[in-house]
Amino acid sequence: MAKSHLDIGVGTGYYLANARKSSDAITLLDLNPNSLAAAKKRIGAHRIKHVLQHDIFTPLPESEKNKYDSVSMYYLLHCLQGNIKEKASAIENASQALTEKGTLHGATILGSGVEHNAFGRYLMKVYNKKGIFSNKFDSLNDLKNVLDHYFDQVNIQQHGVVAVFTAAGKK
Repeated sequence: MAKSHLDIGVGTGYYLANARKSSDAITLLDLNPNSLAAAKKRIGAHRIKHVLQHDIFTPLPESEKNKYDSVSMYYLLHCLQGNIKEKASAIENASQALTEKGTLHGATILGSGVEHNAFGRYLMKVYNKKGIFSNKFDSLNDLKNVLDHYFDQVNIQQHGVVAVFTAAGKK
């Protein structure tokens, strides 16, 4: 995590609260005000510089562009509606928040081209049916193609059914 950091899709704030490298200039971005409040409380208000209730499918305010040395999207993409190609605008908008030398990093649960165990298949079916997840067709290859479209340097590692990625050199 860089000195100036934007976390998109904050959840409960668990990952930032437990990060080895910390920052006191964190901006939280999420559409859900309850998630923003929970994350701010867990991380500590003293570390939060700004809280932004915003839909990542829409362009960021000008004040948030070219501002952050790191942007994270942990376990967000599989919750966004559509397939990876339809989620490209979220990745594009996240890239716009980065400084020239900034890095995007995150993780997502893949739904296509991976082998979920029996319990994982059950959860995938239930969560996709309820609209909690939208990742039935999300593949590693599609994720790489979208990241390659917006960044010069892309690194993706697959751990079971999870893709962990970093991307830098925004185009």
